[in-house]
Amino acid sequence: MNIFQVKTKPHGTDRLNEFLKYHFISIGWPGLGNLEGVSKEEIRELLKKDRYEDNDRTIGVDLGNIWAFVDTMKKDSVVLFHGHHHNFHIVRVGPYKYVEEFDNDKDGMCHQREFELLATVTYEDLNPKLQELMRHRGTVTKFKYPIEDAELDLLIEGQGIIQTDPFRGDENYIEAVPAEIVNDALNVLYEALNSNDPDKRFKAAVELLRYVK
Repeated sequence: MNIFQVKTKPHGTDRLNEFLKYHFISIGWPGLGNLEGVSKEEIRELLKKDRYEDNDRTIGVDLGNIWAFVDTMKKDSVVLFHGHHHNFHIVRVGPYKYVEEFDNDKDGMCHQREFELLATVTYEDLNPKLQELMRHRGTVTKFKYPIEDAELDLLIEGQGIIQTDPFRGDENYIEAVPAEIVNDALNVLYEALNSNDPDKRFKAAVELLRYVK
């Protein structure tokens, strides 16, 4: 699993309301056609042919944003985007899809991913590393720290907690931990605080403090 931030102005038009109403995110760059299965170098050539001359720097920046959305971002990746006022939305995305009817300069949002809303939070709810991600000016930016540093389990509520399992050696594995299991685990920690073993009490206290952080 990877984490990204995405801006809400594909092709220069604010599409936040469409994102929230129809549950999709999008980037701009119309005129390139369907990019599913297209290589990075092929996209570079499409950019040169579509609207660029010899500005390799501009092409490189645009190519990085497009490739991040189309290829680096995978199904079930977590994406954050700025909402109304001070809200930020945390979503889980589906696969890349191309919507031909929006491949024009007016709509400009043909490269899309549908999403499932996981949580809506404020900027203050995000830890410093996620705040850093959301300050990035790029259209699409990948979270550069280990997944655990995002502390998503402290932000996402509902039927369970979304949590990576570092013991499986597979960062794409996501498991929903039922709320009742979490409560049982907390009760074990509370009981350990009353243990006669000072080492056990200390470890329980540390884990509880990490949980409420």
